[in-house]
Amino acid sequence: MKPTKTISAYILLAGILGLSIVGAVLIFGVFSALVKTQITGEQAELIKPLNGEIETSLLDDLEKRRRFTEAEMAAQITPTLTPTPTTENVASPGASTNQ
Repeated sequence: MKPTKTISAYILLAGILGLSIVGAVLIFGVFSALVKTQITGEQAELIKPLNGEIETSLLDDLEKRRRFTEAEMAAQITPTLTPTPTTENVASPGASTNQ
């Protein structure tokens, strides 16, 4: 029964080597994703940093805005339709009326 022990040792060795290769590829992929940048140099120049200032006019507009109640939000708005006058057999200016 010695051949079965050597076969199982080879299988164990191949499994360990396979897992180490898969682990190395995975670690390389993670490291590559961390190091690689997603933006180009031109995009980096065009990006302007935020200054962190809030305009007071925007805050005033937020305070003045209308607040709706739940009853107003629940009310269903139905538009009223106004009929438009229709004319029949309207001829265009370039059309001839001779039949």
